Amino acid sequence: MEFKALLADRTPYKKFLILVGIALISGVIFSTLGSLLAAMLTGVKVLTDPKALSDLTNPAVIDALKIIQLVSAIGTFLFPPIIAAWLFSSDPKGYLGVIKKPNSQQIVIAVILLLVAIPFINWMMMANSLMELPPSMKGVEDWMKEMESNAGQITKLLVNTTSIGGLIFNIFLMAVIPALGEEFLFRGVIQKLFKDLAGNVHAGIILSAILFSAMHMQFYGFLPRFALGVMLGYMMYWSGSLWLPVIAHFINNFLAVITTWAASNGSLKINPDTIGTEPGQSAMLGISVFLTWGLLFLLRKVSLEK
Repeated sequence: MEFKALLADRTPYKKFLILVGIALISGVIFSTLGSLLAAMLTGVKVLTDPKALSDLTNPAVIDALKIIQLVSAIGTFLFPPIIAAWLFSSDPKGYLGVIKKPNSQQIVIAVILLLVAIPFINWMMMANSLMELPPSMKGVEDWMKEMESNAGQITKLLVNTTSIGGLIFNIFLMAVIPALGEEFLFRGVIQKLFKDLAGNVHAGIILSAILFSAMHMQFYGFLPRFALGVMLGYMMYWSGSLWLPVIAHFINNFLAVITTWAASNGSLKINPDTIGTEPGQSAMLGISVFLTWGLLFLLRKVSLEK
């Protein structure tokens, strides 16, 4: 039976539901495989012991978490869009946008854009962290804060390492796989489906960025992650190549991993998360905003000229 373009005639709404179904099934299968692999390599038996991952001071538990996250991320984010592209189009590579390669100008602009946007992104993070819900929603706010705290604690434990080997693994786990998987899923497929649903490419970019940020379940980092999603979405739209947002996403996460590693080694004397938010840095913030918008327009101009 020929599976290529088997579901090409389905509506965007049905295609989105099919994609979600594929992601859920694949995620469960790969999470199970990740748990089995973790048990084999670390001795932490997640499938038979509900409390196996509770001791976050145990290095074996941290290793098991890394293995499970790595395998489940591949199954949840990378496989589903590839399968969906085969089901939705007779040209899966063209559908995903992986045929066209970005040129050097686009890559350089995108990388510089991410660097100059750091103060602006940090300011949005700070503003987002000050969010308060009405007293009637205190229960929801407490739950959001608990989720944020737990996610931050687990992320810190996963990326905290002082060895070169640990750094290389963290780059693969926290930068390579998310850049590929999340961009294939959100910019490769979901952005197209939302564009077709809304009948407008800008609405598709914004809606997919909202889902991209919400998916991380870190509510007090929603705004900066949403802004990143919008930038990545327009990179995809303007360049016509999925590889440009993949590269930009990798650079963004790579910088986070490297700075965390440098901080753990004591070789980084500044906190990159506070650049642009400290007293007396309003000029830096203003320049960051100006350059961010300027580079976005430059990227659009360079991309549309090709």
